Amino acid sequence: MRLYTARAMQEADRRAIEGGVAGSTLMERAGRAVAEHLLRVCPDAHAIVVVCGPGNNGGDGYVAARHLHEAGRAVSIFEVRDDPPGDAGAARRSLPSGLAPEPSDTARLVHRLAAADAAIDALFGTGLSRPLEGEMAETVAALNDAAASVIAVDVPSGVRADLAVPFPVHVRADHTVELAGASLAGALEPARSAFGRSVVADIGMPGAALDGLAAAELLSASAAGERLPARRRDVHKYRVGTVAVAAGSPRYRGASVLACHGALRTGAGLVTLASASRPGGLPPEVVLEPTPDDAAIAALIELPQRRRGAIVVGCGIPADDPRIAALPRLLAVVDRPVVLDAGALDPRLGDAVRRHGACVVTPHAGELARLLGADDDAPDPAVDPVSAARRLAHAWSCVVALKGPTTVVADPDGAVAISAAGHPGMATGGSGDVLAGVLGALLAEAFAGRDRLAAADLAPIVAAGVFLHGRAGERAAETHGVGLPPTDKYGSFTVSVSR
Repeated sequence: MRLYTARAMQEADRRAIEGGVAGSTLMERAGRAVAEHLLRVCPDAHAIVVVCGPGNNGGDGYVAARHLHEAGRAVSIFEVRDDPPGDAGAARRSLPSGLAPEPSDTARLVHRLAAADAAIDALFGTGLSRPLEGEMAETVAALNDAAASVIAVDVPSGVRADLAVPFPVHVRADHTVELAGASLAGALEPARSAFGRSVVADIGMPGAALDGLAAAELLSASAAGERLPARRRDVHKYRVGTVAVAAGSPRYRGASVLACHGALRTGAGLVTLASASRPGGLPPEVVLEPTPDDAAIAALIELPQRRRGAIVVGCGIPADDPRIAALPRLLAVVDRPVVLDAGALDPRLGDAVRRHGACVVTPHAGELARLLGADDDAPDPAVDPVSAARRLAHAWSCVVALKGPTTVVADPDGAVAISAAGHPGMATGGSGDVLAGVLGALLAEAFAGRDRLAAADLAPIVAAGVFLHGRAGERAAETHGVGLPPTDKYGSFTVSVSR
């Protein structure tokens, strides 16, 4: 599924209208789609309240109200403005005489909602740029408090279409009918939760009007599967890819174990851990490369090339660990994909990462904010994860996997893929270590025997790995709920990756 910004959808509307599709036609189709969806998901709904805002979103609401009225439903319309401009005004004037809108009034709205079976939120669409206050905030509160099912038009009112965090006052819809294209916010938590169950309605937008406007791709299982390398039957352990790991510390010794587990369970042919000793729980299949812990990263430079098809560095290593000083030299020497996590996410490494050209960085929002620095113009990764991930990917010429309830994968060319796979039970220490190992194994296999790589080549594999890691957590949660410690034999890393 392609995801669009509010500005992109405005541009698509402009293109469609210039191409001969009247704005009123798009509004008619949109309103009808909303009405049809309401009747599909709430077939027994008789009393329906429609709340219409002052713009085109309100116009869609007027059209939906008319279609529901014609379908024999008892429809009440509350409106913010009795003289909306343009196509919305025309939609209002097309209402039959028996369907007269009422001025917005919170007390009357609450009374009407108490007897309603369903309600339509057509207050504000993708263009909202400021928090809702006063009577509008009270209207939203009334919709949220109602027992009626709430269907939002395009985006729930109060949700910023491009951002992960909605305004404090926003509609929490049961269903959202997105029009012509899906918004970024509908894929990004916590905004995604405000949409309820979301569908994209075909309103006859010409395909050419949307060409080149998508901001990101929302991954599906099939899309992730297409990115995975196909494994032949005549392969051997070096052909399917080898992973070298430098991870863990006295406080976080288990991080190296989890990263190695993740790589093995994803199909790495050989996994090597550079460490002074064999940590407890390390799978017997993992080869130990004995080295003092303070020289673990440097030891990877001397490792035979066929044992380092991809490198995973940083899991469980503190940010101030002196071992990180060896990373620039490692990146200058190796020409294989390198996954950098935790302590290896150091703002001082930007130049080394850029020169290497085939690095994957895996920060969470706080780590990404630190990597972007104190620039006042830098987007907040928690609020605008797509812009933040894209900015670092471009600045460092790397792939960024911004971890969170939804994970954003960006490459240096600006392409973005979003994975909504996962489960709240994965919010536990060690999940990111497993992911680093998963990515290492997939990258090692995909690029075994290939010449030097560009970061953009890695991004599809990284996106697939992120999705599969999340899907594994979902499957584990079907049996174990939120109790998903990565060391559990039923945890996320033990769910086999099927190709």
